[in-house]
Amino acid sequence: MFDIGLTELIVLAIIALVVLGPEKLPHAARMAGAWMGRIRRMIINVQADIESEVAAQEMRERIRKEMEKVTSLETTQIRDDEPPKPT
Repeated sequence: MFDIGLTELIVLAIIALVVLGPEKLPHAARMAGAWMGRIRRMIINVQADIESEVAAQEMRERIRKEMEKVTSLETTQIRDDEPPKPT
């Protein structure tokens, strides 16, 4: 997701330790982890919803095409079954 190496993580941890202090750092880390989990779950849910909508749209399109085929076959069969008109 982010292109962060070990060195950058260590620098961020030191800065967080200095800014927040040793008492507040564990709570802040837990809260950050909880928010990241919520964001991840929300993204996964949105992706699943989009995929299901795309699948439903594809299914509707297939059904529409099959209905058109059936309708055209029925029309063709009706024309073929009509008795010839006397001239």
